[in-house]
Amino acid sequence: MKYSSSNRFLFLLTVLTVFSSSIMAAPPFIKGQIAVYASPHEISDLNVVKFLPNAGISVVGVQSGKEWGQVQKFRKQGRKAGLNYIAQASATPNDDLYQYQWHFPAIQSEQAWDVTTGAGVKIAVLDTGIVYGGLDGVNLCASGAYDVVNDDANPVDGSELSHGTHVSGTIAQITSFDQITPTTGAAGLAPSACVMAIKVLDDTGSGSFADIAEGIYRAINGGAQVINMSLGVNARSGMTSDALIDPALDAAHQAGVTVVAASGNDGHRKNVSYPAIYDTVIAVGATDYRNKLTRYSNRGSGLDIVAPGGNTARDDNGDGNSDGVLQETYYQGDWGYYLLQGTSMASPHVAATAALLISNGTTTPDAVFAALSNTATDLGNAGYDSSYGHGLIQAYDALNDGNGSTPLGPPQAASGPYPNDNAIGVSIDSTLSWLAGDDAVSHKVYFGTDTLVYLGEVGITSYDPGLLAPDTLYQWQVIEVNSKGETAGPVWMFTTDSTSQCIDADADGFCMGAGAGDDCDDSNNQIYPGHQDSRGKWGRNGVDNDCNGVIDG
Repeated sequence: MKYSSSNRFLFLLTVLTVFSSSIMAAPPFIKGQIAVYASPHEISDLNVVKFLPNAGISVVGVQSGKEWGQVQKFRKQGRKAGLNYIAQASATPNDDLYQYQWHFPAIQSEQAWDVTTGAGVKIAVLDTGIVYGGLDGVNLCASGAYDVVNDDANPVDGSELSHGTHVSGTIAQITSFDQITPTTGAAGLAPSACVMAIKVLDDTGSGSFADIAEGIYRAINGGAQVINMSLGVNARSGMTSDALIDPALDAAHQAGVTVVAASGNDGHRKNVSYPAIYDTVIAVGATDYRNKLTRYSNRGSGLDIVAPGGNTARDDNGDGNSDGVLQETYYQGDWGYYLLQGTSMASPHVAATAALLISNGTTTPDAVFAALSNTATDLGNAGYDSSYGHGLIQAYDALNDGNGSTPLGPPQAASGPYPNDNAIGVSIDSTLSWLAGDDAVSHKVYFGTDTLVYLGEVGITSYDPGLLAPDTLYQWQVIEVNSKGETAGPVWMFTTDSTSQCIDADADGFCMGAGAGDDCDDSNNQIYPGHQDSRGKWGRNGVDNDCNGVIDG
């Protein structure tokens, strides 16, 4: 197994803040600001910090924590006003070194991240182990890590360039999608998946077939859904099978585990390395920035597909650095970001893409391979060829494979509210309704005056909040839900009618209410003030028919 390095990245360490996100009752907004459709001279007594002339919107500075109160004041004046919500851009990492990771956009990473980032998938990396820590780090699984070579549960990577650590970074380097605050470091292709580090190669980069077979079984038993092996024998040996590893590979396939392996760096033209050449393994060759097969990448019999592996002898993108695969790794006692090349670097791109597919519902090894091969960009001769296999993987297209159908993602936001947003004079007996977002299965409803209160999750697109107070500003929101996530819609508002309204659902001529002369039960037209309640059947039916607070009297 061969690889080379070039151009270590150096940078000044700044304060690093880790952000997390979750579905909330309302999207985030800029604190200390609200926005209103008004010109500055119309609200000259307020602090207008910005005016948007094409929209006619003034951004008003208010005391933090008082935003909602100012919005209510404007709404009662009949103005369109709201919190200054923050819109998120498409899923592009904000890690400062992502700009040098040309190898991810080459396979549609950013489009794929809008669908999934691989959450819930375990990827076993059978390699030299992992170096724990680093400025960036790798998203590691909570269990399953093991050192087969030394027979302990601490698979420390002591290889010269921490080969397994670099490979693991390509798969699940910790990645920030926070577009507000940039972070230091590089990105991973399936950053929400986790890596199960299994050390099957010693610190010289060599490992026995027995250890590799054991590593495969450990991965299966540990619940891995993908196995990456950036390892193999010299392709010139012509090896196509092995008594130790073949049964383990068969067991992995039968267990529904997708196995990916490097085709090898021997520059051989007749066949790829073992175990990549085995029938149930996806054999991965390497391309450079130009989408050309690299000189070191094995080709020929057994090659399935290609992915970026890099070429550190070139700088075709003109960024001043060699065109290697950039990830964080540990070298000579220090952490850094290194550009490496090899089919060892190409293989984890495919393993990570397999994790994206599995996270999105394409789960069996055969289905994963079909999605990858059906949607790969055809390079070289038309159709399958022995240099590029089925072509260069395209992560987003693979996620959309399957008779042209679009894979299920989080639902679209709800729309079409009734009462209409900013409506006034709304009946106090109104039922909330909306148009469901695409792919929504259920709907979480939030409702209130000063704050949103969770009312419940429903399977229909309407909700009855009960009788409302007159002359009151209400706000409400619907969060659409399916198995892939939740999507919060806008916060809608309306103001109820200022006059008391008669609600007479049972048509007995009396309005529903709690006062004297009001109907105490609007679902029964034999219950109203003045009804007989003390004689005949009305005096013994156990009901307060006359609403005087006394049963049968």
